[in-house]
Amino acid sequence: MVASLRPVIIAGLLSAAAVACGDDGPSNAFVVTGTIQNNTGSPLPANTRVLVVWQVSSGTPDYSYVFGEGTVDANAGTFRIQLDQPPPTEALNAGSLGVGLIVATTNQTVGNGGSIDDATLAEVVGAAGRYGVIYVAPSGTQYRDWATEFANGYGVGVGVDVVGDFDRFEPADPSSVVLIIDALENIDFVNWT
Repeated sequence: MVASLRPVIIAGLLSAAAVACGDDGPSNAFVVTGTIQNNTGSPLPANTRVLVVWQVSSGTPDYSYVFGEGTVDANAGTFRIQLDQPPPTEALNAGSLGVGLIVATTNQTVGNGGSIDDATLAEVVGAAGRYGVIYVAPSGTQYRDWATEFANGYGVGVGVDVVGDFDRFEPADPSSVVLIIDALENIDFVNWT
């Protein structure tokens, strides 16, 4: 499963994305927090930052869209992301479902509306592979049936393995996310698409 999802994530991270803003969604900030699990045995680089990389697979080709950034507290082993606006339409599947992967990177230049290219892919030092920031648009048909378990607006999902089919997300506490610092090939990702 990891092998089949990794190319989609990398292909999405390598894609270019356009900048745009949506105008529907929650008016209050949504906060995601969690712990950092460092599997490398080395200290977390001082310039590590967290980004939300939205995976879009409802068209061809699959791509990703960076929208959202957080902070890292290496001493406490925690991170925090605050999302004040809904993701842009370009970050949503079929205009209605957003699935954001939380990644840790040492790159300081990539930001909202951007993507991670060949030069910056090596600077991705980890990801919350079993979790997703989920965004459900207030209107529209959902791209995946499991999305109906989430309220409109932002939420956090944890991956559930499904035998013989794509995995799914189920609602989880926004403070329960585990961000793993390791090589991408060592991280188990939710194969939801």
